Amino acid sequence: MLAAMLARLLAAALFVLAATAAPRAYAQAEGERARAVVELFTSQGCTQCPRANRLLGMFSREDQVLALTFPVGIWDYLGWRDTFAQPEFSDRQRDYSRALRVRGRFTPQLVINGQSQISASDWDNARATYDQQIAQGWPAAAPEVSISRLRSDRVRITVSGRAPPEPADIWLVTYEPGPISVTVRAGANVNRTIAHYNLVLRIDRVDTWNGRSVWYERTRCNPQCAVLVQAPNGGPILAAAFTPDPRH
Repeated sequence: MLAAMLARLLAAALFVLAATAAPRAYAQAEGERARAVVELFTSQGCTQCPRANRLLGMFSREDQVLALTFPVGIWDYLGWRDTFAQPEFSDRQRDYSRALRVRGRFTPQLVINGQSQISASDWDNARATYDQQIAQGWPAAAPEVSISRLRSDRVRITVSGRAPPEPADIWLVTYEPGPISVTVRAGANVNRTIAHYNLVLRIDRVDTWNGRSVWYERTRCNPQCAVLVQAPNGGPILAAAFTPDPRH
């Protein structure tokens, strides 16, 4: 009788241990919370953009900085269609133009934490704006956000914290660290080879967040992904996290 009871207790303990260990085994790599998000709107048909791309590459190497490249086709009419531009990227830039009260769109444009923007043509001014935004940091009531890489190019996203003043958007961004180089064959940058860093491949709105604790799993995180919690319509970014580079 005693032996049978001990056997049942041991089996129950092993079951609980396996159940609690399973999620940890399932998660392959925990991501990193960003202390800043830098977005560059660039174009292969813009003469100042190759240099701005290099600036974005410099930001991407700083600790806990999520630097992202969004190519737009604003200069396609000059004779070269940007090979990476997508309509969704232009829509995002338009939202920022309205929210930040910028007259029209331009390249190269840096947007930092969704709160400030500046031309990336002037590295000194861009760095000063970046440093100021870094010092300001996230809002005091910034949500807790995490992203973990799972098996088979899947990721798990979690968001929790105090409810924002208005429902926020949760974005999943898939990007290629690069550098990826393209030789331009026509237009203003004819015969120039342009490098792209942290090139965004797709951006998807996951859900609306209103302060509840939520988690999601998504596919197609290859090679890297990031999650942004952002006020709607090009508003401030409230928090962000990104997956570790699988090559490191």
